[in-house]
Amino acid sequence: MKKLNLTKLVLATAVSLLLYNCESNSEEIVEVAPVAGVEVVSMCLSDVKNAEGDKARGVSTPTKHWVNGQTIRVKFLNGTTRFQSKVKEYASEWEKYANIKFQWVSSNSQADIKIKFDANGGHWSNLGTDSKDYSHSMNLGYEDNGSSTYGFRSTTIHEFGHALGLNHEHRNPNAGIKWNKPVVYNYYAAPPNNWSKATVDSNIFAQLDRNSSNYSQYDPKSIMHYPVNASHTLDGFSVGNNNKLSAIDKEYISEVYPGGANTGGGNICKGVANYNGNISYSVGDKVIFKGYVFKRTRNDWTNLGACAN
Repeated sequence: MKKLNLTKLVLATAVSLLLYNCESNSEEIVEVAPVAGVEVVSMCLSDVKNAEGDKARGVSTPTKHWVNGQTIRVKFLNGTTRFQSKVKEYASEWEKYANIKFQWVSSNSQADIKIKFDANGGHWSNLGTDSKDYSHSMNLGYEDNGSSTYGFRSTTIHEFGHALGLNHEHRNPNAGIKWNKPVVYNYYAAPPNNWSKATVDSNIFAQLDRNSSNYSQYDPKSIMHYPVNASHTLDGFSVGNNNKLSAIDKEYISEVYPGGANTGGGNICKGVANYNGNISYSVGDKVIFKGYVFKRTRNDWTNLGACAN
């Protein structure tokens, strides 16, 4: 257990009142081609640094998060009305559990997330608030021309997870996947991926930095997880087609952006006690300090948002 560092909490309170700043290095999440014909879906989540005892699990980059309660403007750069309507429907899955709102604006309006349909461009998204810095921040590799739309729903939900700041779950520092590296290298070296070993190392094997990402227990059912073929692991471990938000996805994103419609909404401070300088707090404990709820992490405190008036 660690006693609350009041100076840190005061500083965290002040910083939390500002808009989240992007890191200088922008991150773009690029998806791979399907594994043995199965749908590629992947996973990334948000704001709790190794919070032992937390019920929610996942991994994300806090500096890429949007402000809790923010209305995020989204526009399409092209695409038919039919496909645009599908994307709006699928993306709304996140709105049910995260305290954010997508505002769909016209193509000539200012927007935070900018989506293009390009069957030759693959599926990818900039990470979280990095989306604001690019004129084209998300690509969906589908076109309304009779070509395959296999995985359209799960891919869209997955890419919007990235746009909310969530990383791939297979890169969770707690994943512990025992990769059969020679097999994986050979698989991704072949078309349509044509990846070098360095690219495989970076996108598949490399774990996220424990100091710059929030993470907890590993969730193989997450929408942010790639399918994993049993032949790609030494112990036969595999991950199937995760085509919807898992229960943990829903709970985790509601901790990243607390107060969503299906998470109880209302006052997140309900049932949380005020900070007491005479108490030693454990990881996962919550306190109210200067009108904000803070949650104890391994090394610091995470601001979960303001109390309702």
